[in-house]
Amino acid sequence: MNNLVQRILTGSALALVTLWLIFNSAQGFAVVVAVAAAIVGYEFAKLNQLSPVPTFIIVLVVFLPIGYLVELVVTTNIILTLLCGLLFWGFWLKNLLLVMSYPGKKSNNTALNKIINLVLLLSPLTFLVTISQHHTQSLLLLLLIVWGADSFAYFSGKAFGKHKLAPNLSGGKTIEGVIGGLIGVVLITGVWMFVTDNLDWWYLPLALITGIFSVVGDLYQSIYKREAGVKDSGNILPGHGGLFDRLDGLLAATPIFVIGLMLLS
Repeated sequence: MNNLVQRILTGSALALVTLWLIFNSAQGFAVVVAVAAAIVGYEFAKLNQLSPVPTFIIVLVVFLPIGYLVELVVTTNIILTLLCGLLFWGFWLKNLLLVMSYPGKKSNNTALNKIINLVLLLSPLTFLVTISQHHTQSLLLLLLIVWGADSFAYFSGKAFGKHKLAPNLSGGKTIEGVIGGLIGVVLITGVWMFVTDNLDWWYLPLALITGIFSVVGDLYQSIYKREAGVKDSGNILPGHGGLFDRLDGLLAATPIFVIGLMLLS
């Protein structure tokens, strides 16, 4: 079985399970998100030569209050929404600059800085649990944007790709592929708007920005793999590598999308 077939089968299975849980078991979805966070945290620690147990303890102590804060943000408090927006948008804008300047500029590699980055990477996963309970249609759109950006970019890059997007980080990503991915995002969002009868035009630019940051998340994760000298963050998913490899775009896209959604609603 070649890599493409494995990639399609694995991605399809994950998508079907995720969608079933979203619409049938909020508790099951929350458990899956928690397990995913633990696996991504382990893979991150391994890439960065951090001891997993102390790392998990520190992350957990910080992670639980952030989960409570996210619940307040998404359901009640516009001020906290703005504060969280500044935190996460600032984090990902910093990562965008880091991706653009790599390897000329690298992030601080102290253990404390790595743990802070891990907390900020994983914290948006709590958004997924909260909006699965309050904004199911919006969660579906977020997932479709991330999956669509990745899939359309992959096949567009295969068909038309000539100019490397970030050769220092990803030999396979092309400018043509990214453009194809973003076109796919706009088309998917348009279909979602029609099917769900959410015809506010601002969903389109929000989806486009979210799609762009899903690419940033992918490239940002590549920095850790380059520094560790490995191809994948793990081998848990046939055709995809590790779970961090599969969720990197979602980790970046989620705070951009959810905070934008709350501010524009």
